[in-house]
Amino acid sequence: MPHIETPEGMRIRYEERGTGRPLVLAHGFGVSLEMWMPQVLALSERNRLITWDARGHGGSSAPGHREAYSMEVLAQDLRALLEQLGAVDGAVIGGMSFGGQIALQYAVDYPADTYALVLSDSTTRGSEPPRDSREAAAAWGVTGDPGLEGCLHAMASRADLTSVLPSLPMPALVLYGQHDEMIERGVHRVVDGLPRRRVTVLADCFHGTSGQRPRAWNDAVLRFLDDIEAGASLGETEFV
Repeated sequence: MPHIETPEGMRIRYEERGTGRPLVLAHGFGVSLEMWMPQVLALSERNRLITWDARGHGGSSAPGHREAYSMEVLAQDLRALLEQLGAVDGAVIGGMSFGGQIALQYAVDYPADTYALVLSDSTTRGSEPPRDSREAAAAWGVTGDPGLEGCLHAMASRADLTSVLPSLPMPALVLYGQHDEMIERGVHRVVDGLPRRRVTVLADCFHGTSGQRPRAWNDAVLRFLDDIEAGASLGETEFV
């Protein structure tokens, strides 16, 4: 599978399929771009679908010190990938959970180059103090894995972007599961904060909606993309 090298020498593995507007998806914590297999055929029919491995995951580089990991750095990796692929302009940036955090950071850092945002099963950190990443590594059972420990550090130490959400100009789709206890206390921050958003709640789903109900997830994303291309209004919440 192909890869690019960032200016600082990080290898980033990616896959792309289809033509049209770039649609970029970042995977969740502890998995890889293969998690998007249920989405590839449907989403690449009308879009240039780009999936990629964040540093510390899959076939991408995994630096051995946790200071090499932050949401800002992960967003910079994505930027380097899109620049080398010629896919910066007009890109739809999305991600699931950990990947949604990267996508949101990218939208904050590069708002003019984010045509739309797709946030699945993800929320901001909120005002609670960050959790110690070493404790989180032990809880996840990844102690000794530099890549996963580093990404846990990135999640634990990330800035709370809640206050920035109202300033984001791009349309956004927020998807989450009806029974997702991992984000249920914080997803309202994203829903209430984004000024141009549609909310899709997937019935009978927990964390990881794109894998549990892929057809409904794909349909929601494609409807959203069609509607924003047509200039349709957003703001509603739909249960599917």
